[in-house]
Amino acid sequence: MSASSEHVESDTEARGESLPPVGLSAGRWVLFIVGFAATAVSLAFGFIWAYQGRTVPVFGAAFLAWTGYLTAHYGATGLFIDGGDDHGDARDVDEAGLVPRERWRRIGIVVGIGTLVAGMVIGVVSIRQEQYLFTTIGGVLFLGGYVVAHYAETDLLL
Repeated sequence: MSASSEHVESDTEARGESLPPVGLSAGRWVLFIVGFAATAVSLAFGFIWAYQGRTVPVFGAAFLAWTGYLTAHYGATGLFIDGGDDHGDARDVDEAGLVPRERWRRIGIVVGIGTLVAGMVIGVVSIRQEQYLFTTIGGVLFLGGYVVAHYAETDLLL
């Protein structure tokens, strides 16, 4: 580690802006990544099939997308469905209770939302062109942006 990176880390920690650890085991990471990928691919294919008017496969894709999301959620949180607000407030906010005080959280939320929106745009254009690969990339960006913003807001991947 270089002296400049040590300075950045200590400066960030001194302001209370160190990133909290995600804390997932290898098995939980596998569930998260496999579920995330299944969701992105299923959504991409389902949207293109819907555009093509293929109704029956869309139901299968929707089922796989939700199954993938629930698997990723279980990998990230240990729960298939959140059971209430037992995590507390993971962040320090301004007086209005809306804007996180920590700079990395504000950046994470903005970058996550920007990535999510970019994924939507790429996905919509790709659906109309029936491009499975680029529709999947749009889905990965959409879901990835959601994960980044959610983590910056709550300290949880999903």
